[in-house]
Amino acid sequence: MTYYRNEQEFTAFQSYQKGLRKTANSLGALLLTFFGAEMIASLIIAGALTVTGILGAVSSTDTLEMLLNGLLSSVLFFLIGSLHCLIKGKSFARLFPFEKTGGRMVVMLSVIGLAAALASNYAADLTTDVFALFGVGNKGGEMLSDDSAPAVLLYFLTVAVLPACAEEFAFRGIIMGTLRPYSDGLALLVSSAMFAMMHGNFVQIPFTFCCGLAFGFVVLKTNSLLPAIIIHFLNNALAVAADLLNSYQLLSAELINLIYGVIFVVTGLLALVFLKTIIREKPGMFAFDDSDAGIPFREKLKTAACSPTLITFTAVMALYAIAVLLT
Repeated sequence: MTYYRNEQEFTAFQSYQKGLRKTANSLGALLLTFFGAEMIASLIIAGALTVTGILGAVSSTDTLEMLLNGLLSSVLFFLIGSLHCLIKGKSFARLFPFEKTGGRMVVMLSVIGLAAALASNYAADLTTDVFALFGVGNKGGEMLSDDSAPAVLLYFLTVAVLPACAEEFAFRGIIMGTLRPYSDGLALLVSSAMFAMMHGNFVQIPFTFCCGLAFGFVVLKTNSLLPAIIIHFLNNALAVAADLLNSYQLLSAELINLIYGVIFVVTGLLALVFLKTIIREKPGMFAFDDSDAGIPFREKLKTAACSPTLITFTAVMALYAIAVLLT
């Protein structure tokens, strides 16, 4: 329980709490808008491709639908996010920082972040194994079924390149950037949780939450989205490469896993070296700035977590994940 020395202090806290709740509600509404727009766009694409499929104009409708959904999803993140910032009068420079960071530091943090992201894949594997114990085959991402060069390039663009930019723009930019004035720790946790829920898949939720923590931490410490975009892209690119090698049977699954393991070990060892270097050169690098130290962190987290729209978004995405699981 938090005690206040006088009525003025209590009134100030209530005003602060009201502001945080309003901010969290606004972000929850934005996330619901993102998801709603994606669902509407997906239905429109599915309907259009059904018609063209009947007409015999498209030979690989499933692949085309997957790619178009991925492409449109990224576009919607940019459009809706930008519109939200304009309506709310947000500073683009503050929400989307690209502060100049030394190349050496960017490389070190990118390797550390990538190692964390690669390690997070094991959280997804564990989730899959848990579902398998109950006879449930949880679904991951869809595989590419068209081996044409344009399809492969579009697949790489929509899975590796655009999400790295669009999702960092939305989650480390708008969501985390909006909450940073309250607390870096709060901004990191909430943005990572919402990033995980937005994927709407039980395999990806633990994985993307861990990735969100890694990406967000790098942004907080460099005040730049660039390193997070690089890490996000590299992680996605490795996954795409593995999918393509497996889909076209260019390498055996065992060899792909071995290569991935070697990359993970090498990246992890480099990350440990770079981590030690950063701690020695910048001892305060891993400390968090709690902007309002007078307000207990648990109160901030409780206020944000109890936001009606964030609760609604979480519930909607949980139901969607269950629907994906059962279909």
